[in-house]
Amino acid sequence: MDKRTIRDAAAAVAAGFGVLLLADLSLGWYAVKVAVAGVVDMDVNAVGWGHFGTVAGLLTIAMLIYMIRPMRHDGAVSLAQAVVVAALGLGAFGFTVARALNGSASVTTMTTTVQVHSTLWPAYAGIALAAIMAGAAITALVLVMRGARAPSTVIHPTA
Repeated sequence: MDKRTIRDAAAAVAAGFGVLLLADLSLGWYAVKVAVAGVVDMDVNAVGWGHFGTVAGLLTIAMLIYMIRPMRHDGAVSLAQAVVVAALGLGAFGFTVARALNGSASVTTMTTTVQVHSTLWPAYAGIALAAIMAGAAITALVLVMRGARAPSTVIHPTA
C-alpha cells in the first residue's frame, strides 16, 4: 500500500471518529437518581458537553474544519497542517479523558443538593473514540513526515 493511501485512510478514520465523538458528547455520561419516601423522585443525566467536554468538543470541531483545508486546493497536505491536526486531536483526547474522570451529575431541591459521580458507558466510549481519533491523526502526521504529502493519485499505465 502507498503511504499517501494510508495517510488518506488515517485522516478519514480521524474525521469519522471525530464526528462520532461529537455525537457521543451529547449522550448521558453521568446519572443520579433521588427518591425520598415517594415524595421526591428524580432521574438526572449529565451529558459530556460540560466543562472539559466543551473544550474537547470545540477542539474536535476545529480539527474537522482544519482537515477540510486540503480539499479546497490541490489536495496536498503540508507538515504544518498535519502537526496542527494531530495537536488538536491529542488535545481533544486529553480533555475527553478529563471530562470522563472528573464529571458528575447533581440534583438540587429546595433544601438539599445531591451530587453523584456515577459514570455511564458513553463516557468510556468517548475516551475510546477520542483515542482512536487522536491515534489516526498522529498516524497521518507520521506519514506526512515520511513523505506522504502529495495528493493520493492512481497512475494508470498507458497501453
